[in-house]
Amino acid sequence: MNRKAFIAAVAALGAAAVAISGTAAGAPSSGTPNRTLDQAIANGWDCNPLILIGGHYHCSPPGVPSVADIIAGTATTPSVVHQVFLPDGSFAGTELLIRADLYAGQPCPTDQWLPVPPVGPVQYYACHHFEFSG
Repeated sequence: MNRKAFIAAVAALGAAAVAISGTAAGAPSSGTPNRTLDQAIANGWDCNPLILIGGHYHCSPPGVPSVADIIAGTATTPSVVHQVFLPDGSFAGTELLIRADLYAGQPCPTDQWLPVPPVGPVQYYACHHFEFSG
């Protein structure tokens, strides 16, 4: 990856982290984080398809490609930060997806980067920020 592409990837990841921590994208107006699947959905997070993937539900913030978009191969955003929920709807943690062409061996703090199976023209790598055994 050339220096320009690396800087763009780092900037995109930083912007995603800021968006997730902000009230409009990451939490209801009370400032309380979405700690259940129902709260995430009520606050506009896109949890489609609402199916267990690797034993978890995955939700994208408003205005960001959904898991359905990624599965369809229509997502092209550099990165996506999902909120991830257990089968009972409780919060498990977050998952960072980075587009394969921008992945350059960045460390993942909790597990190894796992490639998301290529189901369309765009492939992502996933880093789970919670105990993942899927």
